[in-house]
Amino acid sequence: MKRLIIALGLVLCAATFANAQGGGGRQMGTPAERAERSIARMESLKLTADQKAKLTEVFLAQGKSIDSLRAANSGGGFEGMREKIAPIQAATSKRVMTILNDEQKKSYEAMEAERRARMNN
Repeated sequence: MKRLIIALGLVLCAATFANAQGGGGRQMGTPAERAERSIARMESLKLTADQKAKLTEVFLAQGKSIDSLRAANSGGGFEGMREKIAPIQAATSKRVMTILNDEQKKSYEAMEAERRARMNN
């Protein structure tokens, strides 16, 4: 019985250390992975294949720009990054709006308003 408890304790310790080594926090992913997630979140807009391809390029460019900012600002504060990322996000939103049709634009604006509300809470 003692051996079982000790073995279980060792397994739990190993799992805890492995999780700590992995960063433990929120993993952002590559720009391509983030672009895919952005497109997946827009699934309710019923995007065409052409729109998906164009939007993937837009979100990929955004991801690369943000990653280069993060690399240049390593060790900087969160607030400073927020100020630098905001113009990139605004430009991306404008580019997205040029790709969507009128009905999709309304839905996209509602999705963005909901996202901003969640972020502010």
